Amino acid sequence: MALHRAIVRVLDPIGLHARPAGQLVKLVNDSGLAVRIGRADDELVPANSPLRVMALKAKSGDELQLEVESEDSEKAKSLIAAIVQVLGASK
Repeated sequence: MALHRAIVRVLDPIGLHARPAGQLVKLVNDSGLAVRIGRADDELVPANSPLRVMALKAKSGDELQLEVESEDSEKAKSLIAAIVQVLGASK
């Protein structure tokens, strides 16, 4: 399984709270792909659980690493782009 990575900066002034976490989880669950998210210097958590995502306590300006497992690179890139729309900006 190919691993696709991206860095996303949280831009919401409140940080990664319930609404964006819920949107992120919905995107991940709808995609059917394995996605992990977290700080680059920390353990990544599965992005299919709103509680695990909110437990990251990401603040505005924080950078989070995304890892998407998929043999379909277009599907992975599309999911990453959708996650960027929800959370902020990518690097």
